[in-house]
Amino acid sequence: MRGSKDPTWLQPLWEKKKVDTARRVERAVKEMVRLKEPVTLEGIRNKVKSLFAVSISTNTIQRNEGAYAAYQKHRTARRMAKVRGHDLASMLRNASGASAVNLRARINRLRRDSKDGLIARLLQLEEERKRQAEREDALREEIFRLHPAVSKRGGDQ
Repeated sequence: MRGSKDPTWLQPLWEKKKVDTARRVERAVKEMVRLKEPVTLEGIRNKVKSLFAVSISTNTIQRNEGAYAAYQKHRTARRMAKVRGHDLASMLRNASGASAVNLRARINRLRRDSKDGLIARLLQLEEERKRQAEREDALREEIFRLHPAVSKRGGDQ
């Protein structure tokens, strides 16, 4: 049991917490809309705290499909929304279910990194991809050199 990542006996508790979170967020959003307050993640967190005396994290809202859907439906548009690329939005639209939730969490985590840190990681990945391509080329050449049928065919031309 110790090696199990997701114990089945906890599933009902997790589902109940997930439903409770979505219900609280939906109620908080309705209250914010009724009061004509801007619907933001921080605002939802504060409203849930004031209505239910329960703390909730931004990450919890983003990872809970029902809660995030309530936020998305009524959220206040950001001023910088046009600056962000459409590539991420299309990636999120093409993902579904748990993969969309994980992708959204990963995007939000990467947004917290500094631009220089992201540039460094991107450059490292490009270098590693280049080295991998060189290893693949060398392996392909070695296969051609060692495989008799390939070397005979290559000699006929």
